[in-house]
Amino acid sequence: ESKIHPGIYFAGELMNIDGITGGFNFQHAWASAMAVATALRA
Repeated sequence: ESKIHPGIYFAGELMNIDGITGGFNFQHAWASAMAVATALRA
């Protein structure tokens, strides 16, 4: 959640996670997308 604007959340590439290999970055992007999609459906 944004510290400046409460209620705004970030996921995927916006989080700027730097993994050792590209595979980790892809896994995080897919997993965070699934988490966001699941939360939005609730």
